[in-house]
Order: sequence, then C-alpha cells, then structure tokens
Amino acid sequence: MNGPLASEFDRSNRILAEKLRLLYRGNFAVPANFVIACVVAFILQESFPRSVLVGWLAVTALVAGLRILLYRHFLRTTAKIKCTECWAIRFSIGAFASGLLWGSICFGLPIWGTDNQYVLMTVVAAGICAGALTTIVTYLPAFFAYAVPFCLSLAMIEIVQPNPAIAANGILLILFLIVIGFAARNLSRSATESIELHVDNEVLNGSLKQALSERDTARTEKWSTLSQLSHELRTPMNAILGFSEAMHQEYFGPLGNARYKDYAAHVHTSGKHILTLIDEILELSRGEAGTLTLVESEVDLAAVIRGCLDVMRPMAQTGDLGLKIDIAAGLPLLRADETKVRQMLINLTHNAIKFTPRHGQITIAAVRRRDDGVDLVVRDTGIGMMAEDIPLAMLPFGRLASPLKHENEGLGIGLPLCKRLAELHGAEFAIESEPGEGTACTISFPAWRCIARPESAAAAA
Repeated sequence: MNGPLASEFDRSNRILAEKLRLLYRGNFAVPANFVIACVVAFILQESFPRSVLVGWLAVTALVAGLRILLYRHFLRTTAKIKCTECWAIRFSIGAFASGLLWGSICFGLPIWGTDNQYVLMTVVAAGICAGALTTIVTYLPAFFAYAVPFCLSLAMIEIVQPNPAIAANGILLILFLIVIGFAARNLSRSATESIELHVDNEVLNGSLKQALSERDTARTEKWSTLSQLSHELRTPMNAILGFSEAMHQEYFGPLGNARYKDYAAHVHTSGKHILTLIDEILELSRGEAGTLTLVESEVDLAAVIRGCLDVMRPMAQTGDLGLKIDIAAGLPLLRADETKVRQMLINLTHNAIKFTPRHGQITIAAVRRRDDGVDLVVRDTGIGMMAEDIPLAMLPFGRLASPLKHENEGLGIGLPLCKRLAELHGAEFAIESEPGEGTACTISFPAWRCIARPESAAAAA
C-alpha cells in the first residue's frame, strides 16, 4: 500500500490505536464490575439458588480476570501497536462477555426473582450503562457490546411480566437504552474529533521537524559548498592579481605598448574587487555553516572609526558626498574582533555611499547607551527603502533595485554579513529606513563587551 491510501490507512490506524489506549486506561472498570456483581449476588441470594449465584460469580470472575490479563498484555506492547483492529475486537468480545453475563442472570428473575429484585436489576442496568459512558464510549462498538445484552435482555423479560409496574420498567429501560445510545454516539464523536486533532497535530509536528532538519542539512551543505568554491577561486585570483601587478609595475622591463599597462591596471582592479567579494562570500558561508570564530582583543572603537573614515573618504569624494564622524566622549574599549568590526563598518559605509545621491551626507557615530552598551551607527541621507523591503535586503544575495547603481553591482551580501558578524559578537543589528529620508544601520553591542578605559588612557582619548 502506498501513496494517499497508505497515508489515510496509517492515520486511521493511529486514531484507532489512540482510542484503544483510552479504553485500556479504564481497566479499573473491570474489577469494579465484579464487585457490583458480588453485591447483586448477595442481594439475590434471598430467592436465587446459591449454586446458580456461585456459578455465575465464578464465570464473571473468570471473564474479569481474562480482561485484566488482556489489559496488561496490551500495556506491555510497544508504542506502535500492530493490528489495532485485532485489539479492538478482543476488547469488544470481553465487553460483550461481561454484558452477556449480566443478561444471563436476568433470565433467572421469572423463575426465582421478586418484584423488588426486578427494580434492583433495572437500577443496576441503568447505573452500569451510565458508568460505561466514562470508560469505554471512545470505542462505540465496545460500549454497545456491553450495554445492549444486559439492558435488552432485562427489558424483554420485564415487558412480558403480568405486573404492569414491572412491564413499565422494561419499556422505560428500552427508552433509556435508546437515549443513552444517542448520548454515547455524541460523546464518541467528540472523543474521535479530539483524537483526530491530536493525531493530525503529531503528524504535522513530525513533518515540520523533518522539513526543518532537511532545510538545515541543505543550508549547511549549500554554505559548505560555497565556502569550498570561495577557497578554490582564491588561488587563481591571487595569481591574476600577482601577474597583473607585475605587468602594471613593469617589474621585468617596459611593456611593448602603453595599452597593455592600462589593461593590466584594469585586470588588477577587477581582480581586487572579485577577491573582496570572495572574501565576503567566504565569511558569510562560514557564518551560515557555524564555523566562523572571533579573535577577540581590546578594541578602540574610535580608532577603528577614524581608520574607516580615511579608507572611505576617497570613494565619498568621488560621489561628492559628505562623510563625518560623531564619537561620544568617554567611549569605552570593546572586547571584540577588531578585523570583523572594521569589516562591518566598511561594509555599512560602502553601502551608504552606493545608495546616497550627490551632495548627500553620511555619518558614522558611536554612542553610549543608558545600559552601558555601545551603539555603532552608520546613517545616510540617501534614497532609503520601504519597510517591507528591509527583510529582502537582509537575505543573502537579496538586492534591491536602485537608480543610483547598476543591477550587476554588488552581490547583496554586505548587510547579511554584517548581521551575522554582529550576532557573533552577541550584538543586535537593526535597520531603520524611509523612502527619500535615508537609512540608519545600528549595531548594538551589549554592555558585557564594554571595558572601562584606564584613567590615563581615558584622559589621553
């Protein structure tokens, strides 16, 4: 069996298995049934032959013992029950045997019974059937197998009696059986719906766990492959850079034509750009694969910001952009990986320059928060973006269309890499942006990464 039929069969099998577990949890009803039989036999001994009652109790005890053994055998089975239909039939046979025994003792009433004993058995039948609603109603065939032999046998015997009161009891007992049958059906439906919901939730949870596991495995394999690809690309790219630099600098004498020198310069510039992209992909793939580590030291964040300003100023001047810094006084040292902090800062500044039109302003700020943490902020007056575009910008290789840059410029890994590096430091990375109002990218370092400066160093700073 395969496909949808197999799935539906497995679902039905699991639902029936859950019903059986609920049935077998009510095994206390079996010894309770025998105790009630003993009480009834004690009352009936006034008119019934003792041998009949003893024989009836002996058979009742035997059936109760077999049912209890059936319970224990069921509980010893594995969690994945095989042949649930077989277990359902066994339980129904046990319930039918108990109900049949109650019906059999009723056949002695026309021979030895009194009017009071008819009333007694009617009350017992009604009480036992009502109690069965709480124990075996989850599997409706078992409930009817238990209730019908008892109630119907007693009702038929009472209806044929000449005493109108006893006959009326029989009619009322049939009506009671009909009413309690409808109640049992409704309760069984409610129980079945709850069990179906439980089983479907378990199946859904299992499917979700499997899907998450497959996704994590695929993601790890993807980023591991990308990391390996980056390593493979670095070697020939370094060769390209080395040879082009040798040609550009004319280490071994002048080139034959001036154009070759320009070509070599372009090759060298393009190679450096590709190598930068490879390094970023490599860092991002390591972060996604969980192999990225920190080399921590005490970092002077103000010095890192000033160094970034020196590196990015020529690019900003080319775009006719203002570039300034805003460093709060008394800024503490930072326990961090200086290379990765510088990488985040350069990536964010480079991104701000790309998306800021001419005569715009870019500010790199470092401020102290009230909780003693430090915020590193790169703010621009660029084109900004809509709130719904921010999640796309945070995805690896997610690129937003911009009138300020070519569509093939950049791979869309700068922001995701910054986010990954920030999380590696235990920091939070956030973006605030509005169209036409600019963008602010904030890296919030926690207070536990901040180190107070020595007094002498603080005064010098």
